[in-house]
Amino acid sequence: MSNSDGREALQSRRDEILAELEGVNRDQRIELDEMAEEQAIQLEQNEVANSREAGLRRELADIEDKLLDLGE
Repeated sequence: MSNSDGREALQSRRDEILAELEGVNRDQRIELDEMAEEQAIQLEQNEVANSREAGLRRELADIEDKLLDLGE
């Protein structure tokens, strides 16, 4: 794989991650249900979303570092 192919793949993945992060952030803006059981489920889903966001942000940082190394 040439440097330009690698750069394009990294840029493409970066764009995918940014779109996913936008979706995660949009999904986190919820109003809690009045029922305690539903709140527990919503809070658990929020924790999963936070974990997913953290993983995406780590991957994004790694991609940004690689792109810097490639001279972008």
